[in-house]
Amino acid sequence: MTKTKQIFIVGSSRSGTTMMGRILGNHPNVFTFKEIHFFGTIWTNQTTKVLDKIEQINLLSRLLCIQENGLFHQDNISDFNERANILLEGRNMSSPLSVYELFLTEISSDNKCEIACEQTPKNMYYLSEILKYFPEAKVINMVRDQRDVLLSQKNKWKRRFLGASKIPLLEAFRSFVNYHPILTAKVWNSSLLHTSMFLNEKRVKVVKFEDILANAEGEVKGICAFLDIDFQFEMLNVPVVGSSTEKDIKTARLIDGSKIEKWKKGGLNNAEIYLSQLMAKKSMLAFNYKLRNFSFPPILVLYYLMVFPVKIGIAFLINIRRMGSIVEVIRKRFFIK
Repeated sequence: MTKTKQIFIVGSSRSGTTMMGRILGNHPNVFTFKEIHFFGTIWTNQTTKVLDKIEQINLLSRLLCIQENGLFHQDNISDFNERANILLEGRNMSSPLSVYELFLTEISSDNKCEIACEQTPKNMYYLSEILKYFPEAKVINMVRDQRDVLLSQKNKWKRRFLGASKIPLLEAFRSFVNYHPILTAKVWNSSLLHTSMFLNEKRVKVVKFEDILANAEGEVKGICAFLDIDFQFEMLNVPVVGSSTEKDIKTARLIDGSKIEKWKKGGLNNAEIYLSQLMAKKSMLAFNYKLRNFSFPPILVLYYLMVFPVKIGIAFLINIRRMGSIVEVIRKRFFIK
């Protein structure tokens, strides 16, 4: 029996965390959750409050609602109060973290699985807290070429029209507003800086998205060994859905190797590539991503520099409701020690 009780899949957004969640979710002992966004949105380092019974029920109801209906549909949280009350009966869960752990354990058990797999990318900014509070947890940290992340983020708003019809129009607009090559590169770079902090941590395994696509069986076998679970070929049968540049192919079950260096096939202009490399050069080289050479900065660089202050201002306003603590979010992403 494996000693691993929780798996946290983390990384920069659009780095293959969802695909990895699907791979592991194909294992009979692993249940992969939807993106819960507990850390950084529901709970932050400033959340030291002791919860009373009503607050415990409300928190667990919210988690159950997100898992059942998705992150964008939390209008009927009270519908889950009865279930939450039953799960909390006879238990003293005064800490938000203990309620969250109960949620992971009970939902996994309901699905006849021993291991809970949480795949929220930004959990990587809370790895210290996760490793401390969950001593039997292991982490898969996904890394992907920053230019492919840039291409995916640029087109993320199109997901609603490529198969993910349940994404609200406002969320599609939010994804559109969030994109800017400088901002996206800075966020990617901060995620890689966090990754570098845990390279020697035995409970964290760094996995490059490109390596999974190039050698799926070998890489997944290595991941299974790290997690102390047996490899099964069914794990490689994942749906070809989630792309921001192509329509979902729900009938296909494979790991699509064509996504390696997709940025080279078009979709990004030279200014976007130039700026992204400029902002994240050190991290790209540290993780062996070769840079494209430029003799001179592309002329469109001036345009992106001019609109950057406006873009970042609008992005801040449209994302403020998702920030559990504005100071903490900014500190963890852009002021890394």
